[in-house]
Amino acid sequence: MLDHILEILFDARDASLEDVVQSRLFLTATTGSTSAEVNETTTVAAYFDAAAERDAAMAGFRDLDGVELHGTERERVDWLELYQQSLQPLFIGSRFVVVPDASLLPEMSDRLTLVVPQEQAFGTGSHETTWLCIELLESLPVAGKRGLDVGAGSGILALALHRLGARKVVAFDNDNDAYGALRDNRIRNGVAESAMPLFIGGVEALRGGTFDLVTMNIIPEVIIPLLGDIVARLAPDARLLLSGILVTRRDDVIEAARLHGLEPVSERTKGEWWAGVLRRVKFEE
Repeated sequence: MLDHILEILFDARDASLEDVVQSRLFLTATTGSTSAEVNETTTVAAYFDAAAERDAAMAGFRDLDGVELHGTERERVDWLELYQQSLQPLFIGSRFVVVPDASLLPEMSDRLTLVVPQEQAFGTGSHETTWLCIELLESLPVAGKRGLDVGAGSGILALALHRLGARKVVAFDNDNDAYGALRDNRIRNGVAESAMPLFIGGVEALRGGTFDLVTMNIIPEVIIPLLGDIVARLAPDARLLLSGILVTRRDDVIEAARLHGLEPVSERTKGEWWAGVLRRVKFEE
């Protein structure tokens, strides 16, 4: 089955034109649309079930100055089938297995289990950055420690810390939509509320106390400005795990960390991604 697509290209700097395009699409038989901006050109791709419906919609844009129109066909993707095919256990590192549903847990396995639905957009274990974090966590002394998961998303790293024996892990994110995923995954994995407190907000909302292990799987643009606040929360002999960093940005992050008295103690790469564990120098001298 084909999707019949109308592509509408226009100057991305013209916000009023985008409003007109979206308004006119609303009056057509489109089943949905996507929008992307490349080199200051916005491309809106509107999907139709029939070529006649697509062509009729195209006719409604021909009087509009400043737009370029293209009609095309593409084989329809069965997203439900692809999703169902993806429902397989992920064996990460030497100790973990991540599944989207508890029914998919492998029998007779001594691996530590994490149940995180793959439809969540906040971290499911399938991305290289999460793999790197979990592999590095396996190499650290976690039992009995107090952890902090910054930008927790789905909470997969906080949950991994619990599986490795952490005493308590605080998980937070500044995205309001992340709270439902955090709460539901805590329940799915049988972690008590008191053992994994959650909140939506920033570092400044943390109560007093320090942490033995801190994970930050975000991006350098978020990590670097937060380093000062995070370092102030590190206990003596603490470890800070950083990920979400392209290999090409590794040196930028390491240099920023050094300015805050941190040095790398271990690091890994996977594909184009880098992750590392750092410690406070003054507590190691």
